Amino acid sequence: MDIGDLSFVASRDGKALPKAKKGEMRRCFWHVFPTGEYGADNDEGNRLALEYLSYEETKGPNSPTLLPQIIGDMPRPLGGIEIGFLTLVGFAAGDGAERARRISAYWDKCREKELLK
Repeated sequence: MDIGDLSFVASRDGKALPKAKKGEMRRCFWHVFPTGEYGADNDEGNRLALEYLSYEETKGPNSPTLLPQIIGDMPRPLGGIEIGFLTLVGFAAGDGAERARRISAYWDKCREKELLK
């Protein structure tokens, strides 16, 4: 799966969104259309979270995550879609906390090795 396959990511190519300006990212990582009905939007956020988590699952353990870009492109204040998305991603993070600790420890060891060179 490619980043562009995610239903909530859009290119700033003049089609879905205006062309990217100088210094602006070529993609918008949170291009969604809320209905204004909180329950339906929350359900959509849950669906998008599962789509995102499936994407992250396929990339491999040491690939960078898209979560900072996604959150950075979310509107403020957050609406139902964003709350549903972040809630489900939060549950997944809680489930994967041990894995995150192992990855962090691995990165710490890599940094230590770099300092010893």
